[in-house]
Amino acid sequence: MDLRVRLTLALALVFSLTLAAGCAWLLADTRRAVRDELVASTELATTLLGGMIALDDDPLDADRVSALAARLSRDPAIRHLRFEVQPTSDAAPGPQPARAARRAAPAWFAALVSPDPAELVHEVGHAGGRIVVRAAPDDEVAEAWRETRTSLTVIASLCVGALLLVFLFLGRALRPLRELSAALVGIEQGEYHTRVPPVGLSDIDTITARYNHMAGALAASHADNLALTERSLEIQEQERRHLARELHDEMGQSITAIKALAVSIRERAATHEPTLAERAATITDVSSDIYARVRRMIASLHPVVLDELGLVAALEQMVDDWNSYHGDCFCRLETERDLPPLNAAARIGLYRIAQEALTNIARHAAAGEARLTLARAPRGGVRLEVSDDGQGFEPATRRRGLGLTGIAERVATLGGSLELDAAPGAGVRLCVTLPAPPVMQGAMELA
Repeated sequence: MDLRVRLTLALALVFSLTLAAGCAWLLADTRRAVRDELVASTELATTLLGGMIALDDDPLDADRVSALAARLSRDPAIRHLRFEVQPTSDAAPGPQPARAARRAAPAWFAALVSPDPAELVHEVGHAGGRIVVRAAPDDEVAEAWRETRTSLTVIASLCVGALLLVFLFLGRALRPLRELSAALVGIEQGEYHTRVPPVGLSDIDTITARYNHMAGALAASHADNLALTERSLEIQEQERRHLARELHDEMGQSITAIKALAVSIRERAATHEPTLAERAATITDVSSDIYARVRRMIASLHPVVLDELGLVAALEQMVDDWNSYHGDCFCRLETERDLPPLNAAARIGLYRIAQEALTNIARHAAAGEARLTLARAPRGGVRLEVSDDGQGFEPATRRRGLGLTGIAERVATLGGSLELDAAPGAGVRLCVTLPAPPVMQGAMELA
């Protein structure tokens, strides 16, 4: 539950408790008002009726008393009363005045506000019997219910409106916090350039200012790390190129010289010293094997074909070498013909990424087939995809090794994006996309 809903519910609870207390006070006050109104009406009617009987010189009979009670019941100053004419025990009761029916209040409201019935009864005696003045609370309760219902409806509407306004205000007031939360998610995903603007609230502005300062520091640190990584990779490639050249020039020539001497010794000793000729042949074979290993080392350190023929030819040679030494896992290469031009950094970066991905497949995948795909990206640039049908893994629970970390660093320095899809038993798919600007614009070089 977010903070906005929680605060709104807390205010709704406060409003509900306040409304409940107000309803209790309103019901108690309504009960007092109903009781006072009925008691006052009953006492007034009793006083008037007694005065009228006392001032009348003629003796009262049952008919005259009933007529008098009916006249009083029609008096607008005397409301909510019922007059019951009770004659002497040997006479029949007189007729009772008819009353118009009104809409009654709910039973629970009438039970809460109706006064004690004993307080609402008065008697007036006369020669022909007596008149019982009894207050009828139904009309007064119904009127009180209409007034109370109107008041409660207005109060409840105001509470609902206030809660709605509070909800809208909280949504506006807490929007910077939601923006800050989204910015923090962006920081987690490597988006360091998002800034949160101030909103005029000192507390929130302090938090956003500190976040903006942190994001700026992280952006600068990330840029420095990318520059250092790029420089480190550049130095690494230079060292590999230098070492490959040294192996080719120094060790290659030395091994070639050793092989040439061994061949010469073998030819001269073939007739007179067969043992020496055999040993010379062994030296020749060992020299050839060492030379082949050195060539593979040179190709691994820095493939010359990458500089001379481009990325596609270098990947083809890599895949051919892979299939020669990995009989249990066949690798397929698919490339598009119309690829965008690549600069030297992009070519060597994609080559190393493919090389590292195939190394990971050989070490961890236990796959029967691997696939390399080099194609044009949908929005420009180039896309390299490496996949296998091996055992896979769960990305959320498995820590990245040095291979994937190195691939991610290379992709970051090239300004590209990296996607990794993996699942236990479903293999691994690694997709690298390099944008066209600014990495691959500039000098038109072969892919």
